[in-house]
Amino acid sequence: MPIFIVCHDDFTEKTQAFTVPGTLKQEFTKSEKRGNSYQIQYPLTDDEAKKATVLALSTCYRKILENASSLNCTDITIPLIGENSVSLSDNQVLDTALSEISRFLLNSDMTVFLMVKKISSLSLAQEIEKKISTTVINEPVPEKKRPSLWPLLGVFGFPAGISSTLISRKLNKVILDGSDTFQEKLFQLIKEKEIDEVTVYRRANIDRKLFSKIRRDKNYAPSKSTALALAIALQLDMDETRDLLLRAGLALSPSILSDRIVSFFIENEIYDICQINVILFRETRQYLGERPAKKP
Repeated sequence: MPIFIVCHDDFTEKTQAFTVPGTLKQEFTKSEKRGNSYQIQYPLTDDEAKKATVLALSTCYRKILENASSLNCTDITIPLIGENSVSLSDNQVLDTALSEISRFLLNSDMTVFLMVKKISSLSLAQEIEKKISTTVINEPVPEKKRPSLWPLLGVFGFPAGISSTLISRKLNKVILDGSDTFQEKLFQLIKEKEIDEVTVYRRANIDRKLFSKIRRDKNYAPSKSTALALAIALQLDMDETRDLLLRAGLALSPSILSDRIVSFFIENEIYDICQINVILFRETRQYLGERPAKKP
């Protein structure tokens, strides 16, 4: 399913993605097809007209994607249509694009790059933005605290009252409980949650080839982006996410903004990877999932 947001200034032709030719004028409502270009004309003033605009935008994206599919494109770059609209808010324009593209990709393995001209165009619903701003982005980084157990242990032995045998047993239990590799734990969770594998990799914003590679390799070591994307796809809670990451030698850090952003969405049970990537890309230029390697 992969869908990635890219900035116009950063995007290069090295991806060899098929780009929709022609210019797209953002003026709204009546949709007129001209080859692979789509013009939307006439400004809108009321709610009914706005609904018509959203429908026109959705139709525009769908036709572009269908056309690319008929040409057997594996990658396609689509500009964010309506980015400068005065009729719709930024989050309405973006949500329309992501909703229609995501719907199309449920039954397609195409990779879509949604190209934006302004990073400020990336926004979600007002209530989510407000909460993220106050609790994540502008939240002071917590001070680092040393684990309370280590000062007690000292350098040469265990403190009085703590048996070395007891600690050894606990360590052995942790090792036994954590014996599953990342790959083994991942497929155990997929089985437990009764989710189809195709649904998992599409929700995770990774392609079929990478997922097949993970399935074949018991000792596969994922990137943090891929591991978190799979946690989102499986709708894991924070404890389950931390456990899955640990099996790949990874962890979430409160001092890393991207980690705080992902944690916010998990804690609020918002498992839409497109929404997560909107904030991640806007704030850190990172994303969850696995973007195809650039071709020479």
